[in-house]
Amino acid sequence: MYFNEMQIVFTTFNARYSHTSLALRCLRANMGALRKNSEILEFDNSISPQTAAEKLLSRDPEIILFSVYIWNLVITYETLLIIKNIRPDIKVVVGGPEVSYEYEDSLTVQTADHLIRGEGETVIEQVCRTLLQQGRLEACGTVSQASSLPKVIDAPPADLNTVVLPYEEYTDEDIAHRRVYVESTRGCPFSCSYCLSSLETGIRKIPHERLFPIFDKLIGRGARIFKFIDRSFNACPNHAEKILAFFLNHQCNGMMLHLEWEPHLLPKNLLKILQKSPDGFFQLEAGVQTFTPDVAKRINRRLTTETVEKNIRLLSTLPSVHLHADLIAGLPGETLESLSESFDRLHACGPHEIQLGILKKLRGAPIAEHDREFGMVYNCAPPYDVLQTSTMSFPELQAVRRFARFWDITVNNGRFPNCAPFIWNNQPSVFTAFMEWSNWLYEQTHAVFGFTPTRLGRLMTRFLTEERNISLEEVSLRMKSDFNSKISIEKGMERQTRHQTRP
Repeated sequence: MYFNEMQIVFTTFNARYSHTSLALRCLRANMGALRKNSEILEFDNSISPQTAAEKLLSRDPEIILFSVYIWNLVITYETLLIIKNIRPDIKVVVGGPEVSYEYEDSLTVQTADHLIRGEGETVIEQVCRTLLQQGRLEACGTVSQASSLPKVIDAPPADLNTVVLPYEEYTDEDIAHRRVYVESTRGCPFSCSYCLSSLETGIRKIPHERLFPIFDKLIGRGARIFKFIDRSFNACPNHAEKILAFFLNHQCNGMMLHLEWEPHLLPKNLLKILQKSPDGFFQLEAGVQTFTPDVAKRINRRLTTETVEKNIRLLSTLPSVHLHADLIAGLPGETLESLSESFDRLHACGPHEIQLGILKKLRGAPIAEHDREFGMVYNCAPPYDVLQTSTMSFPELQAVRRFARFWDITVNNGRFPNCAPFIWNNQPSVFTAFMEWSNWLYEQTHAVFGFTPTRLGRLMTRFLTEERNISLEEVSLRMKSDFNSKISIEKGMERQTRHQTRP
């Protein structure tokens, strides 16, 4: 059968331009002979639905496939509606975690022609072939029920020994200016109830003999920053060791690996590699989430506090590691006081960044089982963040949201390394002291966004002199040092990563 060129378009809305969709590349790589008749067209969330629909329709496709996530559900639905109103003949297929669970009441699924649930690589070619055939039969008025696909198509897990890997789908522009996402495993050994990975069983590994030639080729094409999406990269230490050894043997200037890291696990073989690696070679994201034992048990999160603290402290001292540690506010049974204790314990361990997130109720996640007992009230719109619980009020969670935002722009971004510690130095609690700054800043500005570095510096100077009684001379001296050092760092980073910015 003859197919016109580019009648199949894979699309999604990424959070920003620098991101890429590995899911779309996995699908297109497994299209077989139809691959040449397909293309990937990515947008970021700043585009309007009308403009996105215009660009998609300009391809005159027969099939459009959307990858749907919590951050792009609204714009995906609005774009899909426009397309269906203008070209109802186009077959629209959706997939992704945001539409794969509790989808019966999803307007996006209702508006689309089909939903693929699971790892779509296993069915994507046949689905597209059937839809193209069906479209021709419909045009001739001869389509039958037997020739149509079910509304919901369940895809089995892919065989990672044979599935076509997606890395040839990265263009030269992607490698030069955007993030390269890779994976070496699928699944997760843990069952944290806030995470959709808890619905899977075990870990599946991609054989090293398949991965290493691909990684070598990506490096040869200029890729330097590799963001692994493995849910717990260090959960299979021997598998992880070989991957890290490969990259150390192929290290180049500017190379960095971004890894999701289980903080309970620091086996000797991986620690040895981290200790001998170049400075800044790893960015590790360690999901601590809580230090409150009963809360951790309630969400099926393993917690051995002594081990976690020991490992975080050790990782924070390694020159090769930039450590980003996560906490979640609003977990069932967590109070503002217990959150404060968790934050202080984590801060004392010395991670380079602390990301304080707000609990989100992902569709299908087992966290829902605690809704009634703990009075969990969630936002009904994405990202479905918790608004209040029986142990944390709405005003308290609002204050925590502002705290998290202000911690990002005051501490995590590294702009005020000399001045920011004045906020909590000589105070009994880092969390309580920073909450004072957060509340003061909000009272003064009634804003959480739009702060330029200069404005934030002026406000911090006022807070430190008026509320912490630090001399203006000392604050000014340190503030000047912060701005000078930040300018130098940013210039160095700009030179190092200029090849990764938008052309």
